[in-house]
Amino acid sequence: MYLLLPLGRIDEAIQQGRLAEKSDPLASYVHAFTAYTLIAAHRFDEAAPHCAKVSPTEKSVLGQCLGRIMLGRGRIQEAIQFFSTHPDLIDTGGLLGHALGRAGRREEAEKLAAAARPFAQALIFASLGDKERTLEALDRMTVFGPVRVGRDLYYPELDLVRGDPRVKALRKKVGLPE
Repeated sequence: MYLLLPLGRIDEAIQQGRLAEKSDPLASYVHAFTAYTLIAAHRFDEAAPHCAKVSPTEKSVLGQCLGRIMLGRGRIQEAIQFFSTHPDLIDTGGLLGHALGRAGRREEAEKLAAAARPFAQALIFASLGDKERTLEALDRMTVFGPVRVGRDLYYPELDLVRGDPRVKALRKKVGLPE
């Protein structure tokens, strides 16, 4: 995942996840990896069984997995309820803010964005349809390097900026191929 996703080779990442699952079918991290790559491919129904196999001890991973599937399936109110009642499962409120933005609760989403880290801001601004601020927040992430930026660009929540020429420039800025 950390090599193939930043390069945009999602199908290969899924294949590697499937191979790893055959090798170690009980490994929680393997299911988390496979779920993450399936979510990146917008294959939410296929990702769900893998999320179910993520260990409850990995709360943050499990919470993001379950919540992102709700978002991907368009179950926005359910995602808001989930993220609101499980604040320990998410990092910086980006996914809650994204869900709020998609639900049209702009003021609440903006309030979360004001206190968030750049990636959470990007998720929130994308849900508000604000391409400029989404790209500005992503640009502030370049300090995290090519693996993190490249991987995070494949979040389906950032579809708003997919194909924008500035994303190519951002990838180049961190040393990733087009």
